[in-house]
Amino acid sequence: MWYIVAALILLVAVVGTVTYIRKRRHPEEEDEINAPDAECCGAHAVCEKGLKKAEEKIEYFDDEDLDVFKSKAADSYSDNEIERFRDVLYTLPSNEIEDWLISLEKRDIQLPLILRQEAVEMIYG
Repeated sequence: MWYIVAALILLVAVVGTVTYIRKRRHPEEEDEINAPDAECCGAHAVCEKGLKKAEEKIEYFDDEDLDVFKSKAADSYSDNEIERFRDVLYTLPSNEIEDWLISLEKRDIQLPLILRQEAVEMIYG
């Protein structure tokens, strides 16, 4: 029985030694690791959204009437104005909410503060 154990130990030692020597002689043959681009954060869904932010084209979601709120502070909306945003938010499919928020950002329209948490919950639910 101890012959089998000794043979296994010897086999592991030989394989380990050969692997070590081979890696030292040919380091360029190491397993290639594909590193992401320097600009990539690793969260591809987020990166794709980042690319949408970089595009100049503005996508509208049947919400052109919200353009009147350009440059308005997020904490200065009236209840009626908040409802206008809420109407758009709650009619969007959940997979379009992030794109809508990007559209608002490109148009320099701040989402009312009270709706920010609602939007986040609808996206990440």
